Amino acid sequence: MLNPNVDAIALYPPEVTALLEGRPLGSFTMGEMPAQTEFLVEPPSVSTVALNMILRNLFEKEATVKTAFLTELHREDDSAAVILLLTIVAAKAQQERLLQLVTLAFKTEALELALPLDMRFLAPDESLDQICNRGVQIFGT
Repeated sequence: MLNPNVDAIALYPPEVTALLEGRPLGSFTMGEMPAQTEFLVEPPSVSTVALNMILRNLFEKEATVKTAFLTELHREDDSAAVILLLTIVAAKAQQERLLQLVTLAFKTEALELALPLDMRFLAPDESLDQICNRGVQIFGT
């Protein structure tokens, strides 16, 4: 149950539909990687077939998504964490809505991955960085 006095969240039509149908919403936490963190970047070393299918089906219906990349990051600090990073290129005005749509799709499809998944967004006017260039383009041109 969402409490409007406590839960500050915008619900878009797909989430409202999911709630009315008794389905759970997707969830996410916000975080930032410190700027000085060094990491190795490479294409995913684990299977991402299910992830790719979910995203392709979703993004084909979303004209606001220009392209998307998937990379594997190996942090070179004390944590030595290995994660998948999904970069979505879309207009800033659409990024919150897309974040919620993606997490809802993952929850609905019961996505399971071998590595944790982080997401970030770039605006269409931003240059693609080495993270995108060293990863795999999973949507767009």
